Amino acid sequence: MASVDRQNLSEEYDRHHGEEIYLENAPLLEKLKDLSYVTFMLIGVALLWPWNSFLSASLYFQHDVFHDDTIYARTYISTMMTISTTSSVMFNLWLSKRQHSYAERVVRGLIWEVVVFGLLAVFVLVRKVFPDWLNFLFLMTMVLISSCGTAMTQNGAMALANVFGPQFSQSVMMGQAVAGVLPSLVLFGVSFIGDPRNQSVGGIFAYFCTTIAVSASCIVLYRISGIGSADKRELLLNEQTDDIEDNTVSFAVLFQKLKYLVLSIFTTFIVTLLFPVFAANTFVMGLPMHNAQYIPFIFTVWNLGDLYGRAISDYPVFQSANFTPFKTFLYSIARAGLVPLFFCFNLNDSRKPSGSVLSDFGYILLQFLFGVTNGNVLSISFMKVSPQLSSDKERKAAGGFTNIFLSSGLACGSLVSYVFVYIVSTIEMGRP
Repeated sequence: MASVDRQNLSEEYDRHHGEEIYLENAPLLEKLKDLSYVTFMLIGVALLWPWNSFLSASLYFQHDVFHDDTIYARTYISTMMTISTTSSVMFNLWLSKRQHSYAERVVRGLIWEVVVFGLLAVFVLVRKVFPDWLNFLFLMTMVLISSCGTAMTQNGAMALANVFGPQFSQSVMMGQAVAGVLPSLVLFGVSFIGDPRNQSVGGIFAYFCTTIAVSASCIVLYRISGIGSADKRELLLNEQTDDIEDNTVSFAVLFQKLKYLVLSIFTTFIVTLLFPVFAANTFVMGLPMHNAQYIPFIFTVWNLGDLYGRAISDYPVFQSANFTPFKTFLYSIARAGLVPLFFCFNLNDSRKPSGSVLSDFGYILLQFLFGVTNGNVLSISFMKVSPQLSSDKERKAAGGFTNIFLSSGLACGSLVSYVFVYIVSTIEMGRP
């Protein structure tokens, strides 16, 4: 029986390895015909969609649920950010020390999202029955569970993607970028037909139901594709080993092999989280647009750049042996050089009297480049993880290890962004 299992697993390994080699040279449209590639991409969409749902509903919660001037309305976003980033770091640390059951984690995390947004959909309909403090406590609990669910799915998905190969790691990154582009496009479109701050109960309810549908569809496709079987191969081939703890890979080993890649991920997120500060406070100068249209447009431009950066990350110039992890780390640091350029544009209308269309185009180009470099560095970093490791055991463990640096980068980046919020506000106070 064991020999049959080994034969089947060997055939499965050959199939996945052949898939990876084929996809390396295939155009994107050809990749989208591969079921495993599409499944990993949809998982990527599902990883970011819940967070986008919370962000998109922020104004609804602040205005309709907590009535703008209450303490709950004023602290909603900061509390949500703190709970989300802190819980993500802590839960990723916990998961990364338990190096088993990766396939189950993918589905389990998605089920948590279905439950969370099912409860939120009901909450939208019955929220007036409960006092504000209870509503606030409920929403923060949902943020906590959703954040842990996302961490669980991402931990399992990146472990499996590392086993499958770099092309599948890129697929997850692409899915996350798609999940970033779609909401920003919707928000930009809404800015032309109405005030995006006016969000109906029906619209929020439908958005939450869409999140449920995305997570549920992901579970179905994941089951059909059978990519979870990649988690069984090493366990079966090492069936003499009963103690899971003896099979764990230490953080020291992983850091030794991946230090420049995980530091690239960490650095990229710290720099990238400055983007919303500038995007929300840099206003139009010469283009025939209102700020209520211009700002969503900038978010869309950045997200499109992010998507493009991830799409080109499999180009030979980035995946060649000459583009080492150390060079990737230098690339991530070099992105910080773009930040001072944002102060050259119309922060808080400080340059409005001398406005010009050329200045707007320069700012749009800068935001696009900032998005491209974000998506590019992140995808390159995740795609290079698998080739640096020598066994599937290490590749699976690396899924959780890289997520620690991802969530830590987000947490540190959110703290650094407060400094830039203060700096930008002083520009507003000091203008003539």
